[in-house]
Parts: sequence; C-alpha cells; structure tokens
Amino acid sequence: MLITQIKPSFLFYTFTLLVCLNSFFLGNTAAQVNNQPADSGYTFETIDVEGVDFLAVTASSDFEDYAGYTKSPDGQKMVAFTLIDGVFTTYDYPDSQHTYFYALGNDGRAAGYYEDSDGLHHGVVLENGELHRFDFEGAVQTEIYGISDETGALTGNFIAADGIRRGFTGDTIIEFPGASETYADFVAGGALAGSYVDADGIYHIYLYTSDGNYTSIDVLEASDLEFLFVHGLNAAGVHVLRTKRVGDVPRTYVGTTRGRDELQFPGSVSTEGYNINQDGSVVGHYESTDGRIHGFIARPVGDTTRHAGILDYTFETIDVPGVDFLAVAASSDFEDYAGSTPSPDGQKMVAFTLIDGVFETYDFPGSKHTYFYALGNNRDAAGYYEDSDGLHHGVILEDKQLRQYDFPGAVETEIWGISDATGALTGNFIAADGIRRGFTGDTIVEFPGAIETYADFVAAGRLVGSYVDAEGIYYGYGLAAASGFSTYNVSDAANVEYFFIHGVNDVGTYITRSKRVGDVPRTHVGSGIKQKELHFPGSVSTEGYNINQDGSIVGHYVSTDGRVHGFIARPVIEAVSEPSDIGDHPSASIFNVTLAKGLNMISVPLAPPAPMTAKSLAGLTGATTVIALDAEKQEFVGWTPTAPDDGFTIEGGKGYIVNVSEAREVAFVGSAWTNQMDNAAAAPSISQETWAFVVSGHLAGRPAFGGYQVIVRNQRTDSTITASVRGDYFAAATADLARRGVVEVGDVIEVRVIGPDGNVESHPFSYQVTPEDLADAVLSVRLDSIGQPKLTQLLQNFPNPFNPETWIPYQLETSADVTLQIYDTSGDLVRTLDLGFKGQGFYMTRSRAAYWDGRNNLGEQVVSGVYFYSLHTPDFSATRKMLILK
Repeated sequence: MLITQIKPSFLFYTFTLLVCLNSFFLGNTAAQVNNQPADSGYTFETIDVEGVDFLAVTASSDFEDYAGYTKSPDGQKMVAFTLIDGVFTTYDYPDSQHTYFYALGNDGRAAGYYEDSDGLHHGVVLENGELHRFDFEGAVQTEIYGISDETGALTGNFIAADGIRRGFTGDTIIEFPGASETYADFVAGGALAGSYVDADGIYHIYLYTSDGNYTSIDVLEASDLEFLFVHGLNAAGVHVLRTKRVGDVPRTYVGTTRGRDELQFPGSVSTEGYNINQDGSVVGHYESTDGRIHGFIARPVGDTTRHAGILDYTFETIDVPGVDFLAVAASSDFEDYAGSTPSPDGQKMVAFTLIDGVFETYDFPGSKHTYFYALGNNRDAAGYYEDSDGLHHGVILEDKQLRQYDFPGAVETEIWGISDATGALTGNFIAADGIRRGFTGDTIVEFPGAIETYADFVAAGRLVGSYVDAEGIYYGYGLAAASGFSTYNVSDAANVEYFFIHGVNDVGTYITRSKRVGDVPRTHVGSGIKQKELHFPGSVSTEGYNINQDGSIVGHYVSTDGRVHGFIARPVIEAVSEPSDIGDHPSASIFNVTLAKGLNMISVPLAPPAPMTAKSLAGLTGATTVIALDAEKQEFVGWTPTAPDDGFTIEGGKGYIVNVSEAREVAFVGSAWTNQMDNAAAAPSISQETWAFVVSGHLAGRPAFGGYQVIVRNQRTDSTITASVRGDYFAAATADLARRGVVEVGDVIEVRVIGPDGNVESHPFSYQVTPEDLADAVLSVRLDSIGQPKLTQLLQNFPNPFNPETWIPYQLETSADVTLQIYDTSGDLVRTLDLGFKGQGFYMTRSRAAYWDGRNNLGEQVVSGVYFYSLHTPDFSATRKMLILK
C-alpha cells in the first residue's frame, strides 16, 4: 500500500490548488465585502430632482420611470414619490407617520407601505393616481416590495398575530422551513428571490419556485451581517443584494449565485441598489460626501454579464429520440458519450454509449444495474455493475464486449476514469476491512486519516478526488506523484451531503459535483482562481461529470418535466460583437447589438434561457414599441408598454421593429435557435424617416370590449389600419419595409371604434401627431365614452336612393322611447315605426338601425318620389328626406 504524506516542498502547489478550488464555494456565497468597487462594469448616471436634496430611489420600471421616498416639504416625515416621464409627484397616505414606495410596475402602478400612528406598517398601492391600503389577509403588518410585470401579483412580507414575519407573493405565503423571519422581495422568470433569518439570527439567501421548492444559499461570514436582502431579480437570473456588516456602511452587490461584484457609485459614501431591470441596469440611491441622497441608474457595459458568471459556457442538449432518461456521465475528446439509461421495461438501469451518433446499451449478465462513468478516446468505456447482493464490481467495455474488473483484494470496485495517456483505470474500492480507498492503475490512494477516499481522474500527472474525515466531513484533494497530497476545506461542510472532484484537464481546469442538505445537486467549474456554477438554463438541476481537453463539460440535467437529458457545455472564448461574426462562432452565447436612436429592424440572434415576448424584448432593448409582421394575415402587430399582456412570442429567424429613445448597446444572451430558418443577423436597419408607427391606447365606457375593433385612418395619406381590442387595449401598427415615411408631424389621425356586430360604437376621435409622438413612434390615446353618444342624432338613411327597402341610423344620448314617422311631400303620414324603448348608444348597422320596407301603414308599396322621415323621443325630434326610385 502506498500512502503519501504532505511534504514541505509541495507547499507552493498546495497553495495554488487551494486558491483554485476554494473559490468554488466563494462563488456560491453572497457578496463578500470588498471596499473596492467593481472595475468598469457599469456606467453611472445620477437621478436628481431640482430642489430635492433627499431622493431615495428604490424602484424602477423597465422604461426608466422611478419611485421611492423623499422628505415632506416641512422635513418632518417621509413621503413616497414617483418620477414618471420626468414628472415628479409625491404621495402621503392620510394620517401616516411615513409613506414609502419600493415597487414600480411597467404599467405605472407603485407600491410600498405606510407607517400608521402606532408605528405599524400597512401595504399601500398606487393605482390611477390614487393610494389604496393593502393588508395581507390576517396580517398585523404588511410591506410590499415587488410588483410582477408578468402577473400583476404583489410580493412582500407580513407579520401575523403570532409575531412571525413571513413572505408572500400574490396569495401564496412564503416561509422558509425553520426560519424565524422570511423576507420575499421580487419575482422574475418564475422564481422568487429573498432572504431569511435562522434561529441563530443568521441571514441566508433563498430561491423559491412555483412548485414549492426552496433553495438556500449560505453567506460567507454571515454572523457579521446586520442585514442581507435580495432586492431584485431579472429573467436572466441576475440579482441585486443589499447588505450591511457590523460597523460598515450599506453595500450593494450584483451578480448570480455563481459570482457577484460590489456596485459602488464613484465617490459615494454608500451605495444602495434596489432594483434590476431586464436589460441589467441597476437602480437605487447613494449618499454623497455632502450628506445628500441621490438616485442613480447603473448601466452595464462591455461583457459584464460574463463577469457576473453567466456567459462562461454555451449549452447543447444531448438527446436520443424516444429516450426520456439519458444520464450522460462521460465523454471522449471527440464528442462521443457514455452513461446510463433505463432498460426498455424500465425495471433497471443499463449502460450506454453514443458513438458517432449510434446509441447502444449494455447490461452486464445477471446484474441489477449497469453504469458507465468513463470513456476513453479509444472508445473503451468503464464503470461498474451492481450484483444480486447489491455489491458493486468494476466493468470494462472493450471491442463492444463487457468484462468484469475487481481491484486486487476488493469486495467492491467502482471505476470513474480512464487515462488516455496510459490507459490506467482510476476509481475506488472497498476491501475486507470495510474502508473505501482510491486507486489509479495499481497504486492505492488513501488520504491520511480519512475513513473514505475517492479517486476520480488523472490528467497531466495529477490525480483529483475527495475524502471523508472521521467526522463525516467532505474535503477535496489533489495528488502529485512527486510531491504528495494537497487539501482544502469545503465551506459549510457540515451541510454537504457529498462533494466530488470529478475531472481535471491538462491546463488545470477542474469540475466538481456536490449537494447540500435540502438542495439539488450542483456543478462548479474552476480554472485558475475563477470558479463558477455550471447550470443548464431552465433546468431543475445540473450534474457535470467530465471535462475535455478543450474545456467543454459533459453531464446531464433534469428538466422541469422530470426528464433527464445529456448536455455538453462549451466554453465561450470571446463574445461576438459584430453581426457578421455569428457564422464564425456558432457556439457563442452573447451577441452585442448597437441600436441607433429611433427605429431599428433587428432579429434576435440567440434563443434566450427563458421564452422571450414582445414585453421582455422591450425591457431588454428599452424600446417604446415592438412591431412584428403576422405572416399569415400579412399585417403588422404592435405592442407598447401599456399593454395588459406580454404580447407576441419572439422567434428565431424573424425580424422585429423596435424604437429606442437613445442609441444603446444590447447584449443578447442564449444558445442557437432550434427553429431558426436562416442565420438572420441582428444588425439594425435604420432610416431617418418614421417608417413604422403605432397608435395605441385604452377604451373606456363599457364593462367589456370583447370582439371590438379600432380603425385608424391618416387623413393626409388616407391609409387605414385595423386592430383588435384585447381587454380594453389596442395597438394599431403600420410599417413600410422600404423605410419610407408613414407619418409626419401635423398629420391628423382619425380613430373609430367598431363593435362585434360591425356597429359604430363611437364618434370619430381626431389626434394631431406631435414631434414627441414621432420620437416614440407611438401615438398614445384614450378613447372615452365608448357606446355613449354625446348627443342624440338622426342620420342619413342607407342606401339612398333605394328600392324597395332602406335602413335609418340614429344615436341616443340617453335611453328613451323611440318613434320613427314617414311622410310624403304633401305632409301626409305614410308609415309609423314604433321602435320601442331603446338604450343609450349608436344604432348604425342594418342589425341595429330602423328598417323601412317601403310600405305604408296598409302594407302597400309606396310610389317613387321624395319622402321625409322624423325621429321622435320625449326630448328630441329631427327630420331628414330620402328618395325612392323604381
């Protein structure tokens, strides 16, 4: 038996390995206090209001409107404010001590809480300019911190009669198991981010998903924290943390669970970030050296998302048709794969190889299960099988034949690696004494004092693995033949169910797989001093098992439908910054696009981690409108930020029109589209003319507008577009793909509303286009009194002349009994039409207007000539003439 001891000559190697691997857990903790701000990750802009020295910005929409709190004019209390379209408005809940806003939706709603005369907090919501109190059901105190743009649900915290603080989102109560306090802050992409306090008063971060699962993330040196809050989260998984250590100022960190950087406004005393938008910009407030409080917006520049740990890899799924469980656990450097999958009857696990696209399964005779965990470049595979007694035996696939391999003297053997350099097998075995030891080739590997030693992989003369000490705590190790062992501690190791270093390549990049108590398995990759979590976008859990010489990672993930898929994650060498580069970098996961001020025609070059809609594209680009072409109907469809829904789905290979107020760079994140028909570049096509335009708005006057349409006409060009009403919202879009102008300043736009039966439901509305409308490429309107005429009128019959029948339209300002009388030129009454009691409204179409069949009261056809018709109500009378020609 060979047992190597730690040698002084190996201290340098030990230190290097410790630095390399220990960051695995540092990258998975909350922000680590660093008095230096992050370098050049963001550009900062101050948000100030003239004459206001205290502007605590705490919320923003994706369209650069803001909310928060400020001092009342007498300086005696805090009042809430909104800053929308540059208009600063304050709000003070009646009889409150203080009022605060902490949330602002894209629809203009704001929310927060007020403090009553007893010092209790109550939620407050701003809707249509009015404040409304909101108390969570059964709550003594309520605070609101988030409004979901997707569902409109409120998120926050409440304290019930039992004195325990719990979170809520919509009607759902959020309580982290065993927590003394649970804070819920924001929902995005189907996940809720927040923090909780355990029984010892220690703060932790958590994520909550709609299926009821909680994931806890521990915080380094958490005992020194006065508070820790996750204040914002966007669909890309980037969040904002606000924290304060004992004796320190409040600090803000931005990133993901895979890495965060401090965000500090240059020259500020302290910086507090509260919200992150879909484009990655962060909003909050800072204290300047003169004691003033200013709002700020920090915009990401360059490759900041990569710096935050999102863009190190681009992912591809490895699937086999008809196979719902493909646990890929090994690969060659030539993209062949091996692992395990259920047998055809689903009763056991069998090994498989996927070589040159050919899928083959292997089942060791008489086994309960068979697994592959290693695959050589020579296409030999290895792993182990479980016999009828539950014991494990090594198994090797050579020339497509399985053979058993037991390490000498072993009761059980598991093989995890095959060296491409020497062909040596690496794994673990259990001898008769019951102790698990590692082996590589013929060499036994046993970490001094360990009760279990796992050996996983050898590369460049180094073996990596993990061991368990006498207290059951996992550690990682590296072993160099000439020097000995190096070891490092695992953060919060008592809560780690297992930790394995599964692979290393020749350049020293490591892959680890671990699981904390109550969490899902997780994978981290480390190279140099940088380690990050590897997470397949949208997956429930991701388990990486092998790293190739090119740095690509292979493993499997669980999707939300419970299926297990293989994956390969390729490292991104550089971000693609020019549209023409996309063909040269098919695996790129970031594509930077520069949008010019005004209208841009773009395509979305990468499939995002979460489905993209018109709303999320507008949030990412800062667009005032998004326009798509409905190819089936051959008409344009528009979306604006006041829409009640997320709009149409964004697809690959299709073009979209976006209008932005200022030139900006946008980073699209994701993987290759699966439905893209051609490689549509994301390069914007621009023109100085307003070649696309949307007229959008809301209808009022009726409880519902199902089946209604809006007809929009430009009186100068006589062009007409029609849009359906969704809820009470409409967006009528037009565009000229030859980039010719479709609207000019001063154009008069006429808008009419048509009911589901084709009946006119409004007077024509007229609006004049302003320079501001052109800048936004949107004319926003509100159509009031739909179905409610402003006056009673008798209108011209149609057709006219007629033979033998006609329809007589009219409108009623108020409900009334209506009678229509028809006279000849002599003034003799020809026909009386008793229309009965009619409600307020427009009676314009054949189905609603008065009908005359050309007969008199005796049922006889009248002769040709001029006739007069009169409409009578108790308060109205009018007469018009008509002509019968036979």
